Amino acid sequence: MVYLQATLKIHQGKVEKFCQVMTGVVQILEERGWKLLAAYQNIIGRQNTIVDIWEIPDANSVQDVLGAVSQLPAFRELAGRLDDVVEEEVLQVMTKASYSH
Repeated sequence: MVYLQATLKIHQGKVEKFCQVMTGVVQILEERGWKLLAAYQNIIGRQNTIVDIWEIPDANSVQDVLGAVSQLPAFRELAGRLDDVVEEEVLQVMTKASYSH
């Protein structure tokens, strides 16, 4: 199993708007085989940080799926709204460690 961790720094005062936009993003990505396992918001640490954990088919699906959805008008509209609220995004592809359940 392969996982994608997206760590996002959100502009001050924009977390709620980010969460609203992500509802549509999640729907589009899940229709293409990704599964959002968890989304976390910091309560201690850097303010306005969100971490999403996605289960994805394989590492290639990051480029394949994001490339495909970028052609959809609905996704482009959502991405434009995210540009206004996301300061920084870091993506990491991972597998479970041997001691994980």
